[in-house]
Amino acid sequence: MKQVTAGLWEIDEIGSAVHCYLWEWREGYTLIDTGFPKDARTVLDTLVANKIPLHAVRRIIVTHGDLDHTGGLAQIRRATQARVVCHAVEKEFLEHPMRRRPAKWLLRVPFRLATLLPGLYQRPVTPDELVVDGQELPEGFTVVHTPGHTPGHISLVHRERRLLIAGDAISNRGGKLRAPSNGFTPDVDNAQRSIWRLAKRYGDEIEMVVFGHGPPILSNGGKRVKGLASQIFSAEI
Repeated sequence: MKQVTAGLWEIDEIGSAVHCYLWEWREGYTLIDTGFPKDARTVLDTLVANKIPLHAVRRIIVTHGDLDHTGGLAQIRRATQARVVCHAVEKEFLEHPMRRRPAKWLLRVPFRLATLLPGLYQRPVTPDELVVDGQELPEGFTVVHTPGHTPGHISLVHRERRLLIAGDAISNRGGKLRAPSNGFTPDVDNAQRSIWRLAKRYGDEIEMVVFGHGPPILSNGGKRVKGLASQIFSAEI
């Protein structure tokens, strides 16, 4: 595990294709996303190797129901008995993973065939707790509904730590912030509005940003998010 900032670790043992994070708080630990199905065993082994009892993982927050973010959810939940938290709208994709499809038709058949492979098969999960925009979580995060990439995508803002966990609302690829990929984003306009909202409401409160894809930004993160929003809408936020 690699510490990003006080209380937050990236479980980098699963590789760099996607990121999941571990947050420490007064009642234990919260896992934020779980990687691909094949990553579940690695996540659990990493916790044990770092002397974190599995029962100390109290909650799992899901940013959205994509295969690379919730593939390991069923196995990790069973091992830890953690409560699963997601946005109320995203519940459908956790309970019925096959309903989540690429936005582009040409990607749908190869994507569906890929999910039949043992290492990519996603088991359904019924969440324990449904959250909505603006809800304050016991970990200290504020839920920010950032739809577009998926209908119930959420990001998390920790005002005290000046931290944004963006999920896939924004990625950091090639040293550049980007909106989510059009191929897997059914509502591009709403995804762009979500970036605008993050910039407008939280840009001045954010210093650090971590992503589902790409390395973290440890300083001036809010300014970078505002810059992306300005670029998208060709106007300063």
